[in-house]
Amino acid sequence: MKRKSRVTGLTEFESHVLALIWRHQPTTAYQVRHAHAHSPTLDFALSQGSVYPVIERLKARGFVDAVAVKDGRRTEQLSCTTEGEGAVKAWLSDFPARLPDDPLRSRILALSILAKDERAGWVKSAKECLLEDLAHVEEFAETNPGPLLDLAHDNARSTLLARIRWLERVEGKLETVD
Repeated sequence: MKRKSRVTGLTEFESHVLALIWRHQPTTAYQVRHAHAHSPTLDFALSQGSVYPVIERLKARGFVDAVAVKDGRRTEQLSCTTEGEGAVKAWLSDFPARLPDDPLRSRILALSILAKDERAGWVKSAKECLLEDLAHVEEFAETNPGPLLDLAHDNARSTLLARIRWLERVEGKLETVD
């Protein structure tokens, strides 16, 4: 079940989309998806099928204004309303009081289904994936500088490096587990 903010009534995903609209306003749904798709530091998959319904909900709640663009494609320029800006500010202060989702942490609980050599291969593959992600974050950081972006990149780097160190500890423990 998706947790909704007790302050705004928005899910994390809806708040994230609203913040992207605020940050890039005036913007279009396509530009919101594009900005997100090129950032390795964001967690959500912004497909056309997910972002447009969210934008419609944000408009219906009065958080986003839309002005039609005469381009023959029904494009709209999106901007945050005063209420939308308030919701973004509230979202910033409404910290989730739980661990973030972590698919590696979830999968480790089922690792005993694999044979010992398969477990070692799983850890190796997981580390390789994280190293690829780290390279992508580094590349993105080099081409997208900025004080707040640098902070987001630093968090992404730190998270990936912490996961790699954790997998190295897992690797050592797995050698002693039958």
